[in-house]
Amino acid sequence: MKSSTNFTIVKSILPLALGAIALFSCKKDANTNYEVYGKVDSLAATFTVTPVAGNDTKFVITNTTQGGSVGTRWDVGKGSGPVMGKTSDTVFYPLAGTYTIKMQALDKRGRLYSATPVSVTTTKNDPAYDNLVKGGKMNAGDDQFWGKYDANANKIIWTLANNTYTATTATRPVTASVNGGIYQAVQVVANKTYRFTMNAVYGVTQDAWLEVYLGQTVPADGKDYTDNKRIGLITWGTWTAFNGSKTFDLTFGASGTIYLVIKAGCNSPNGHFSPQGLGVTNIDFRRIQE
Repeated sequence: MKSSTNFTIVKSILPLALGAIALFSCKKDANTNYEVYGKVDSLAATFTVTPVAGNDTKFVITNTTQGGSVGTRWDVGKGSGPVMGKTSDTVFYPLAGTYTIKMQALDKRGRLYSATPVSVTTTKNDPAYDNLVKGGKMNAGDDQFWGKYDANANKIIWTLANNTYTATTATRPVTASVNGGIYQAVQVVANKTYRFTMNAVYGVTQDAWLEVYLGQTVPADGKDYTDNKRIGLITWGTWTAFNGSKTFDLTFGASGTIYLVIKAGCNSPNGHFSPQGLGVTNIDFRRIQE
């Protein structure tokens, strides 16, 4: 702590000392600092953006400022803000969209000069960032991509219609609960951030649940899915109606296969789904981190 304080004081006082020396030892018309570093406002900042051949998601950005530029600060429009970087670099936009690139050139005095921004548009996602879920839109025939399991003999009825996969219950003994779900396997990469989004719709329920698990075990009939290694869990709740989406981000400690499981159920004796059931659609699970 002591050495840090001393350093700060030295850095603060030194310009004053130099100013005093200059005042008493230099002629009035002397201007050696300007002669060494060049004139203020001498830089006209410019840069170029060049698409990488054969790749719609990568661009080479280069500081082309003429004169005494000694550093470059980039803001590539991905939300992280401006940071000092290389004179020339490659920027990667894995998700389709329009991005505004900004550049500032640094001169020897530490002053920044802003160049005219440039916008680039990418029209498709990098394949590594596509939706990993098959049949997530719940179009006709998408049920083929989803496995089903039931934890007990009282099976859930899944119906695909109007772009929604809906869980309902058949007539059952009042003492019997219902618990089961749909699932599919997806491949993930360790230590990358993924985002899961799903739309759900249901009316008033009682003692019911609609949950999402991302686990390492395969769901099986006769077993409740309570993977102790689950990565994420969403509970939409009970008693009140819902129509909307839920989203969460997560990472995985190892690369490999995980199972996306959407679990529904209700307790006995009074638990029930809403009259129209529990519906899911627009299921999206994709990597969002480089």
